[in-house]
Amino acid sequence: MSEEMERVYHSFLNNQVPALWANAAYPSLKPLGGWVKDLVLRTAFVDFWLKRGPPKSFWISGFFFPQGFLTGTLQNHARKYNLPIDELSFSYNFIPVYRDQTQVAEAAKQTHFGSELPMDALLPSPEDGVLVHGMFMDASRWDDEEMTIEDALPRQMNPMLPVVHFEPQQSYEPSPTLYHAPLYKTGLRAGTLSTTGHSTNFVVTVLLPSKRPSDYWISKGSALLCQLND
Repeated sequence: MSEEMERVYHSFLNNQVPALWANAAYPSLKPLGGWVKDLVLRTAFVDFWLKRGPPKSFWISGFFFPQGFLTGTLQNHARKYNLPIDELSFSYNFIPVYRDQTQVAEAAKQTHFGSELPMDALLPSPEDGVLVHGMFMDASRWDDEEMTIEDALPRQMNPMLPVVHFEPQQSYEPSPTLYHAPLYKTGLRAGTLSTTGHSTNFVVTVLLPSKRPSDYWISKGSALLCQLND
């Protein structure tokens, strides 16, 4: 057995993702078991997209490079309406529907080709932009009644954010009451500095409605995550 294969073997014994795999994969803090389950979900997500067309809601956690997907959404909008892309940015509309990708994958197995997933009937069909799910909240939660960000409940670590409509807007000026929540790929919240000036772990800033000043959420370290560590 080579030295490299021996390191892979020891990673298996410790329930860790081998460095040989991690170096070629997307950022993840999951142990080996959770990492494999996540990988299967990701391939199923792409397989569904290829065989049945674009899903009604996109699992943002399933992209290797989610920033590219969001940039492509802005580019499509710019071409559709002949707008300069540098004047476009996202506004965020929250839909009180929660969508778990594991349940989506199971429903896809039981739904005949060409048929709509039962859970898709709960979602609107926006003319512009995309519906996105798969984001988790860190140091906060979502209040379905008030449709605002609120303090996390006791013993609730990372509640799910409902489906979000990413809608491109030209020369969009957000309300000062919105909290600018950074979305990270993992809970590490750190990465190497990219050519854009942002961390490679940073995806986009999501604007969340809030009844509290932004300084309150900043002091709590409130952010959004694409995936959890389990």
